[in-house]
Amino acid sequence: MKSRFLFPYYWRIIGYLCFIADILFAIALKVLHPEGYAAVDLQQVTGPGMKIHHDIYQGVITMRLHHDIIVLLIVFGLLFIAFSKEKIEDEHIAQLRLDSLQWAIYLNYGIFIICVLFVYGLYFIPVVIFNVITPLIFFIIRLRWKIYQLNRRLKNEGSR
Repeated sequence: MKSRFLFPYYWRIIGYLCFIADILFAIALKVLHPEGYAAVDLQQVTGPGMKIHHDIYQGVITMRLHHDIIVLLIVFGLLFIAFSKEKIEDEHIAQLRLDSLQWAIYLNYGIFIICVLFVYGLYFIPVVIFNVITPLIFFIIRLRWKIYQLNRRLKNEGSR
């Protein structure tokens, strides 16, 4: 079985580099801005009918750019990690991929349903944001675990 929609194997390395860069970038932003970024409405900062101060406007654009970079790095990194071919991509690995993807979607939506029932108001926004990346995280964890178990089982059978 040939997987047509998988990235080449070496893209996984690019994915890990993006993911590590994202973590380092997020830590640096947290150190530089420990109070965090708040969504700023320019009319609230300047007041209605007032001129927008260039520094404030530039700060808002910088905040949005930082958030965009973080989200893009994590999404690209996780996509490359999750959907890169293995060194040996056979039918068994393809089945593990399919099972892991199905398991990740079930788990993600189970958690999402619980959050819909118990999280309200503005606290729900981070839930929706994390819901974008958690299926990939669950998929990667499950697939790596299953491949690890498969390799360990094959190693134990080979040493007998």
